[in-house]
Amino acid sequence: MSTHRTSLPRLMLCGLVLLYAIPGLLARSPWKPDDAIGFGLAQRFADLPFLNWPHWAYPAIGDRLYAAAGPLPSWLAGLLGKLAAVLQFPIHWQDDLMRLGNVAWLGLAAWALWYGTFKLVSRSQVLHPNNPTLQTTNPRSHAHAVADAAVLCLLSTLGLLMRSHFQVPDLCNLAGLSLILLAAIQALDRPQGAGWSLGLGLSICLLSQGLAHAFILCAVLLLSSAMHPNLRFGLGGRLLRASAVCAVLYGTWLLCLQQSTEGQAWWQAWWQHNLHQFTALNPAPSNGLKLLSTGVKTTAWFYWPTLPLALWGVWAWRKHWLEPALRIPCMAAFAGLLTMLVTNPSDESNYLPLLLPLAMLAAFGLITLQRTLVSLVDWFAVLWFTFAAVLVWLGWTAATLGWPQKIAANFEKLSPGYQAEIIGWELVLALLASLAWLHLIVWRTRSEFKALWRPMILSCGGLVLIWLLTMTLWIPRIDYAKRFTPVAEQIAQRIQGHSIQSQAQTCVVDYNLGFAQRAALQHHGQLQFVRTEAEQKKCSFLLLQDDQRLQLASLAAFQEQAGWDLLWSGRRNADRHELFFLFQRKPAI
Repeated sequence: MSTHRTSLPRLMLCGLVLLYAIPGLLARSPWKPDDAIGFGLAQRFADLPFLNWPHWAYPAIGDRLYAAAGPLPSWLAGLLGKLAAVLQFPIHWQDDLMRLGNVAWLGLAAWALWYGTFKLVSRSQVLHPNNPTLQTTNPRSHAHAVADAAVLCLLSTLGLLMRSHFQVPDLCNLAGLSLILLAAIQALDRPQGAGWSLGLGLSICLLSQGLAHAFILCAVLLLSSAMHPNLRFGLGGRLLRASAVCAVLYGTWLLCLQQSTEGQAWWQAWWQHNLHQFTALNPAPSNGLKLLSTGVKTTAWFYWPTLPLALWGVWAWRKHWLEPALRIPCMAAFAGLLTMLVTNPSDESNYLPLLLPLAMLAAFGLITLQRTLVSLVDWFAVLWFTFAAVLVWLGWTAATLGWPQKIAANFEKLSPGYQAEIIGWELVLALLASLAWLHLIVWRTRSEFKALWRPMILSCGGLVLIWLLTMTLWIPRIDYAKRFTPVAEQIAQRIQGHSIQSQAQTCVVDYNLGFAQRAALQHHGQLQFVRTEAEQKKCSFLLLQDDQRLQLASLAAFQEQAGWDLLWSGRRNADRHELFFLFQRKPAI
């Protein structure tokens, strides 16, 4: 057997996916802004009774509709929240369990990418670009190795790291896109199964992040299929099955939405949001030289190191890209690039559709990568990630033990008032991760076989190391800087104390609160926000959020308004600009 085609052990690959996904989901509060918004959406579903099915159709934070995301990821997170309540988990573990839905979506995306790459490489055209009919002693092992490399390329991409650990619809949308891409690959051999995969993937995308990403990918892939005789095989049947799946899932959801006034209002807002994702249909255009510059800068770091390898793969296979096995990922990459151009380039979620085809093309590029380039990638990963790990340890030592003093003083400015503490299990995990990294380096440099995926194992392992170190050593300090717990508890104590004294209504009118702030304060302080004008007139408290630059103007406006007195003001320790003001309604004379 050719040694450079050895597949990665399944246990190691699954372990890397779990080590990548789980750290950062646990032992922390919901963070502002996106993570807190996602938690607020899921918390509402966790609190809803199952029989109240019309209200399960649309996402909201409390009683405020949220049309920038679909309900599917929040459904899963909400069900996990209900499971935590049934198992009687502590309340501060509920949000941790809710975020574990990300593991399911990432696992689905990784599986679809692996299986799709495996199916493509199993075809003779992808054995070698200079000899498409090359026969290998073990073609299945070769296909396994390339599929392993594709998953490693996906996990090594910097842009996926943060988005995959927040409670946002991005991962759910990525899972749907992976099924759409898999359907295009399955169509080469199994057009019937491809139709079901296409319908399921399209439904997941529509119920998570909306129309734009799925529409562009489907349109490009279907147009490419119609123009190629091999891909056109069974096209009508695929579309019929996909339409049937979407009609059942999407139609049922739409019917539920129409059963309530709030659902109808949400549907209209959601539809407008989807149209405005396209720059040409947005009344406030998001194009311009500044956003173009932002897009170029974001692309440079978001797709590292997958993009250079993918470009090399396109160049290496440039004479064969019209073959179906190469045409599909190339057209999917074109669809991802088109998505970036026609949507808002300042939103990182619009960069995710390009990740899957780039990972696939990067794995194809590894087939032809020269040994000198492989060594260069390896040593770059070893030096860079080892240096980064040393910096993480040095910073933690300074921030925790107070030495070196100059570095410790800088961290104190970032999180004033934080009392450093050493948590045993987190320190043990960080030490084990560091030792595992050293073992991986030794194994990589001393092992005799030259596996195809070896250039990416150090890059992926190094990224997992840095993330794991950050989410163990630094998670208490980061959580202290980002959490709303102290502010919410202060507000709740003031409201409760004055309500007992004056027998006032404990509901709160919110003014200028963002979705993230409302969700976090509602959870940590158990605040009862109201929306309708009739309910607001009965409330005895009003919570105002303002920027420091507008503090005096806002205070003057509310103090002049009849019936309100300033009761409390405060902010989070790590945010000097986000100020909160709690007012109490004056008693009627």
